[in-house]
Amino acid sequence: AAEHQGEWGGEAAARLGLSGGVDPSQFENCLKGHLPNGATIANNAGDHRPGLDLTFSAPKSVSLLALLGKDERIAPAHVSAVKATLAWVEQRLAEARVSGEGPRAVQTGNLAYAMFAHDVSRNQDPQLHVHAVILNATQRSDGEWRALRNDKLYSENTLIGSVYHAQLRAEMQKLGYQTEITGKHGSFEIKGIDRAVIGEWSTRREDILAKAAKLDIKTPQGMRAVAERTRDAKEVIEPSKLATHWEQLAGERGLDLSPIIAAA
Repeated sequence: AAEHQGEWGGEAAARLGLSGGVDPSQFENCLKGHLPNGATIANNAGDHRPGLDLTFSAPKSVSLLALLGKDERIAPAHVSAVKATLAWVEQRLAEARVSGEGPRAVQTGNLAYAMFAHDVSRNQDPQLHVHAVILNATQRSDGEWRALRNDKLYSENTLIGSVYHAQLRAEMQKLGYQTEITGKHGSFEIKGIDRAVIGEWSTRREDILAKAAKLDIKTPQGMRAVAERTRDAKEVIEPSKLATHWEQLAGERGLDLSPIIAAA
């Protein structure tokens, strides 16, 4: 299983000279509000909210084709879809506060974010996902660096998810796969992979659903709370042994993805 060291993105990152791989110490300073250009961002109390983590998780069938089927085109396509989504977020939802007669927000059109790509779920299942950590910093048109007003980033979370699904679906179709909408907000799976198969490889989601059902929780907010409370680590398998573990499971479950990949 591979994990990327992280990659900088966003117009604000470019203005700050943040590009390429993410240096851990520099990243930590940025999260504390100490920017590379010497600017420091803090609220009136001197505190600083580090940033916001947007997570983009591929449909299970996509992850299975990439990590079990070993279609090496898919992981880069997934990252491309995430980057396109973040560019959309940056253009439409990046805001900073300005003072005057009353607090208000102005669009800035620039963000700085660090993207970390992973391919394993908390339950050791194959799962392509990207954590995009958006720094709490943006540059206003007057040149001043200020904290983000993240109201829209929260309120438009569902819309962001829809944009991501649309981008990834287009990428998968470019690779020759047939897709089908399976849920709200454009969520989809790849045609030819049975829903029962997807369930077998989605043990993290099954754990959350089982806990939510037991507590009679049905709202999105409640489901997120359940996810937070069910993060106990299961048996940890060494990264070098995960691919072999997955192949053994696929053999036991009779999963052969090669015909779908060949058709694509």
